[in-house]
Amino acid sequence: MKDAVIIKKAVQSLRSGGVIGYPTDTTYGIGCVVSNLDAVDKVFELKGRDFSKPMSLAFSSVEMIKKYVKLPEEYEKILRKYLPGPYTFLLPKNDLVSEKITAGFGKVGVRIPKYDLIIKIIEELGEPIITTSANISGDPDIVRSDDLKLLVDFIVSGDCTIKIPSTLIDLETKSILRKGASLDTAKEIIAGI
Repeated sequence: MKDAVIIKKAVQSLRSGGVIGYPTDTTYGIGCVVSNLDAVDKVFELKGRDFSKPMSLAFSSVEMIKKYVKLPEEYEKILRKYLPGPYTFLLPKNDLVSEKITAGFGKVGVRIPKYDLIIKIIEELGEPIITTSANISGDPDIVRSDDLKLLVDFIVSGDCTIKIPSTLIDLETKSILRKGASLDTAKEIIAGI
């Protein structure tokens, strides 16, 4: 299937409230549009994920991120330098991000996967999508579309290059909340704040 067709089908599925499975630079993910809370519920249900556990968002650009979070200039510089890449940055959310997605926390994880096809899908869609691992909660991460067992509405085929989850960084507290890909660089980011 050509990229243009994949993008069109993925966007149609997302806009109609569907959940898609998709590769990123780190691990395989599933997601839906951020604005459809019924679809967000579906993501939780597919994964068997506890509603008390927050989920992150994938964006196509730092400009798009700025519409959904409070992004001081010093943090914007960090995002522009290290994204797209294997990092999820925790930032204060605004009202466009439902408390359901963040499990009541005032912050949301944001990332731009280094995977052109996914960036193009999000760009075409015009809003971020949920990004959470494409496995049953507690099971090992998935890095190939062939291993996806969750009943999503559309699958973007592909393989993940890094094969370990993104590193989760809270810029405000200068802490690493999940050790994952490119951990040494993540420590440098924290040290430089």
